[in-house]
Amino acid sequence: MTRFAWSILSAILLLACLASFGWAMRRFFARPAGSNAGMKLISACGIAFAILHFAAIALSPVIAWKRGLCAALLYLSALSLFWWALWSNALRPLSAAFSPDAPVHLTDHGPYRFIRHPFYCSYLLTWAAGFVATAQMWLLPTVAVMLVIYIRAAMLEEEKFTRSALSGSYQQYRSRTGLFLPNPIKLLAPRRPVVR
Repeated sequence: MTRFAWSILSAILLLACLASFGWAMRRFFARPAGSNAGMKLISACGIAFAILHFAAIALSPVIAWKRGLCAALLYLSALSLFWWALWSNALRPLSAAFSPDAPVHLTDHGPYRFIRHPFYCSYLLTWAAGFVATAQMWLLPTVAVMLVIYIRAAMLEEEKFTRSALSGSYQQYRSRTGLFLPNPIKLLAPRRPVVR
């Protein structure tokens, strides 16, 4: 592939990720309490950073094949993880980030066997891919800002589980999974089924 082709592929994959995430926000994730400040922050940052990432790719028509390949793998990993997590929750959709409602079920199959927040991991892979593709240092803060937002959202969700009727099951589940990435030490530990 030419360097220009890597730019086109990166742009297409970025748009595929963003379209998937946008579709899920409108059609999949529940908003039991409507929109809130956290959701609006994610949306505002997501739109602004998406424009920056797309511009960086469009203005970098000479993406070297190594960076292009790494970025493509990150984008494809993000898409795969996102749709696997969505499929794993198809029968029982989840609440959107920062929703105040109490959890009513615990998903522990699909990518949730390894990580507790595969959607956030998928989003982070997408933001990281734009930086990897372009090597533009000014994109690094976008990755850092979204990381902070997703960590905060994940912590609030974990607090909701600890205050819910699923607290015991969640603590057991948490002991064998990583937050955004699989924990190799926990993967090697003997597994006990989650008590529901």
